[in-house]
Amino acid sequence: MTTDAVNTAVPALALMAGALLPALLAMLRGRPATRLAGLIVTGPLVTLVLVLLAAAYGRPAYLDVALVLALLSFAGSLVFARFLSRTL
Repeated sequence: MTTDAVNTAVPALALMAGALLPALLAMLRGRPATRLAGLIVTGPLVTLVLVLLAAAYGRPAYLDVALVLALLSFAGSLVFARFLSRTL
């Protein structure tokens, strides 16, 4: 873990955490279409946070978790969109 990597990653993590809060609120509240939009935005944001953590702290296991999360969030949003299209 280098100091330069951590100093660079901390502002980026704070920015992404700030962007994650409205997406989480949209995912937890609102109409089903709003929840789907929140789910679609939340997946890549959390994936990028995990990639930044892996780069900052030198933990390659976080990259594996980020890859699995990216695949599952994409699949989850497709399933939710298909379910939503049936109910509308």
